[in-house]
Amino acid sequence: MNKQFIPFLMLSISINFCFAQNNFGPKLTAMGNNYVAVKDIWSLNGNVSGIADVGSPTLAINYTKYSIDNELSNQAIAFVLPLKNNYLGASFNRYGITAYNEIKAGLVLAKRFGNKLSIALKGNYHQIKISNYGSTTGFSIDVGGMYELTKQITLGLSLSNPSFQKYSSKEIETKIASSMQIGGSYKASDKILIATTISKEFNTSINVGLGIDYKLLSLISLRGGLTTKPFKHYAGFGLNFKKFVMDMAVESDIHLGYTPQIALAYAF
Repeated sequence: MNKQFIPFLMLSISINFCFAQNNFGPKLTAMGNNYVAVKDIWSLNGNVSGIADVGSPTLAINYTKYSIDNELSNQAIAFVLPLKNNYLGASFNRYGITAYNEIKAGLVLAKRFGNKLSIALKGNYHQIKISNYGSTTGFSIDVGGMYELTKQITLGLSLSNPSFQKYSSKEIETKIASSMQIGGSYKASDKILIATTISKEFNTSINVGLGIDYKLLSLISLRGGLTTKPFKHYAGFGLNFKKFVMDMAVESDIHLGYTPQIALAYAF
């Protein structure tokens, strides 16, 4: 592929499909990115209130490989520190190639109110850099909340960049994605978790998704999911051993083919 063309292709894809900076981790990805009412350390990049269930300091790393170009990848780091009913989180994501890359870094403060409600606020720093064209930066906020209606049902709401913040440079004309997600999860049993999400990004169609997490054994979880606009399907699994977790996922996209990712997490 023509290397001079790649930066413009990457910019177009990241604007239209909004996947570039949204690294939700393999667990949530394998469930079809139905993250709005599912708790996980990678909620740092989704519904940020989902970190309010992390029981001990946890560090996770993620790597995603895209088939559109041999160099194209996404690397992410996530960290959560629980402090009684308060939770501090930090995330860092890098997406791109040498000629084009995006960075998103964020800090989160989440709080639990009793056993049912959790809310969180995240501040984000964004950067896009294109070789020979310069770079641009921007800032945004995310807010989220989860409410445990019953022991089986959890409801969630997440807003990304609700204030419609933009990048600072006029030389690279692009915007920070703004979106809203609402949804719920249903714990059918100790082994089965079902999640659904309705999401709307600015100037795009409403997207509906469905995902499932099935704990086959105490150490192994199987996952699957799908979304409608655009239509994608997802699959993956997780291995849990004491304080160590490994998750893997594959996303199928008609434009990008199959995209695998892996993450490792350790609870201290």
